[in-house]
Amino acid sequence: MKKIIHQLTRDGLFLSTSILVLFFALLGRVQWASISWPTVESLLALLGLVTLFQSLGLIDALADFFIEKAKTTRSLVCALYLLTFFSAMVVTNDVAILTFLPLTFALAKRVPFPTVKVAAATTSYANLGSAISPLGNPQNIFLLAHYQKGFAELFLPGTLLLFLALCSLPFFIKMVPEKSIQPIEQKAQIRPFSTFDRLLLFLASILVLLSLLSQSNLLGALAIVFLLIFHFDSTVLKAIDYGVVLSILNFFLLVSVLIGLPVVHQLLQELGSEKHSLFMTATLSSQFISNVPAAALLAPVTKQFTALYLGVSIGGFGTLLASLANLLAFRQVKENVKAGVQRDFFIVFTRYNLFFLVFGMLLALLYLTLT
Repeated sequence: MKKIIHQLTRDGLFLSTSILVLFFALLGRVQWASISWPTVESLLALLGLVTLFQSLGLIDALADFFIEKAKTTRSLVCALYLLTFFSAMVVTNDVAILTFLPLTFALAKRVPFPTVKVAAATTSYANLGSAISPLGNPQNIFLLAHYQKGFAELFLPGTLLLFLALCSLPFFIKMVPEKSIQPIEQKAQIRPFSTFDRLLLFLASILVLLSLLSQSNLLGALAIVFLLIFHFDSTVLKAIDYGVVLSILNFFLLVSVLIGLPVVHQLLQELGSEKHSLFMTATLSSQFISNVPAAALLAPVTKQFTALYLGVSIGGFGTLLASLANLLAFRQVKENVKAGVQRDFFIVFTRYNLFFLVFGMLLALLYLTLT
């Protein structure tokens, strides 16, 4: 418990958002019912499961598998980008980040490639892939449910993001020097498993992921994750990043403060009446409050589904706060690299995200103008 408290007291994002929540709570402005508990429960389950995988050596073993199959550094990185992109469509960008960013760092220990550039691009492709899929991220699930739309509603606007991903892929692959990969001398050590333990871990993980994808029985999924942790390695409980979970919870509470201000509510209604202004509002607000709370903030005041979807999807690029996946990525960087490399990642990450933000906005504005 001391370790968890120590981590929270050093978490700048958690502390700053908590101070704001406490201030507004004392003024009676906070709406506690505004918390999206499914989002909080899903994130905590994901963090617990992936942290357990790391402790058991499964991420390092996956890195060895990739290296054995790839012939060159570029083919290895290409496979990593594509797998992240398409996996995010199915298992959400949060799962993709929590799985493939640790894999990136594990690969970097064995294969010489520009770690910072590859990690930053991997984060971007997770966001791109998830935005295309109805189940790829929490805001898509929320918007489809709120507007009572079918999955097909995302197909046409989603092709803009697919186009952006495919066109940019060769550019990011060429940033990696072309080198032959040497055979692995020392493979990762996986904790010995009995047949029962292997079957238990596999089936339980599948159940958890299915629950997260369907957004049903999330408390049950969370319970399964914690039972797995107690069974395999109870020290994982101290290693989970509780700060990011609590920070997201704080974001929902701060959004409730904004919604409760009459002047803000009226302004949002005016901006939400026209698709171009709504798109810009969703994109820019995501930079400061994250795209999931931005979707929750704007959906009640507008009927412009497509503009809001594109706004919060493209708005996931830009700042670290723009998307939960961005925050998760930076947390992984902090856990795996030194302070100097963290600074380099932030610079490269911001550069790549501005690229996708600017070109994504141009494509979206053109699409909204022509439709």
